[in-house]
Amino acid sequence: MGGAQWIAGTTLALVIARRSRVFGGAGGAPRRIAWLALLVFLIAGVAVLVSLIAERRADAALILPEHATSAWRTRTVEILSLVGWLLATVAALWNGVLGVSLRRRTAIQELKRRTDRVRDYRTPRP
Repeated sequence: MGGAQWIAGTTLALVIARRSRVFGGAGGAPRRIAWLALLVFLIAGVAVLVSLIAERRADAALILPEHATSAWRTRTVEILSLVGWLLATVAALWNGVLGVSLRRRTAIQELKRRTDRVRDYRTPRP
């Protein structure tokens, strides 16, 4: 479950970061938030990888280090995934708002272009 969540979150953060490029300067903030979410997901992946390596090395030990226990891995992935998903959600919502406003501006420009063309057509030429 944690692996699927990590893969989906990482992919979604990348998609959001790339999508926010469409909005130019206005998409800068959601792009930074999406990259931060990606960084959080990557930190979660590195933390799990480090704990798995520590668990292998501590096979001979009677007590595992605190950062190598299964409970620690689960808790770390849950907390960091929650933070990553919250950041990705904020960036996605921000991208959605920018997309709606871009469509609105485009529709207004198209309407102006069409009405100007009709007005030019009806105006007599000397």
